[in-house]
Amino acid sequence: MTNTDSNKDSGTPTIILASASPRRIDLMKNLGLSFEVLPADIEEITEHAQTPGEVVAELALMKARRTQQILEERRAGEAGAMSTQAASAPYVILAADTLVILDNDILGKPTDRAEAISMLKRMSARSHEVYTGVHVIYKEAADKQHEHHEVGISRVHFRKLSTSEIENYVDSGEPMDKAGAYALQGIGAFLLEGIEGCPTNIIGLPLPLTMSLLRRCNISILGL
Repeated sequence: MTNTDSNKDSGTPTIILASASPRRIDLMKNLGLSFEVLPADIEEITEHAQTPGEVVAELALMKARRTQQILEERRAGEAGAMSTQAASAPYVILAADTLVILDNDILGKPTDRAEAISMLKRMSARSHEVYTGVHVIYKEAADKQHEHHEVGISRVHFRKLSTSEIENYVDSGEPMDKAGAYALQGIGAFLLEGIEGCPTNIIGLPLPLTMSLLRRCNISILGL
């Protein structure tokens, strides 16, 4: 999947997004970059003693390395049909993972309507944190690889919600595939009273951190 050709200059790495999330894809498109989507199929298991920041950092790293494994296996399979230059072309893999935290509990995607309603009732008139880990692997050459990561943290303040508001929102269907059962970029914006930190971190990919990491990997964004 691509957007523009702004990162197609000679010597510029190919960008691989290790996620099929429509929200992350849209955010990457907003940067005006060409990229390929190659999601990672990992089992998201972490140590219970880890902090939320450590969890998202580890999961983003695991996704990036799994996507690299898939990419390298694909390249190996196509080696006979690829030129030596194409087979060793540089690339950057970008992976991210987001967690919603309330009372030290991880609020994942709701499994059903009742769980979505329960989550939103818990968050009503309260604040919670959103953590997103971003990890990049820059394969500059066959014998030269760099890895970098950052963790973004935002604090979200919900206004007091009525039961009917929550139920009607859940019945819209929007919360069912979202961590924490809401979407800042959708109808769910009406739930919020305020935000501390980066809004795109809450959506699933903190763009300022992402831009900084990609620029460290020889990717030009907005002319820089």
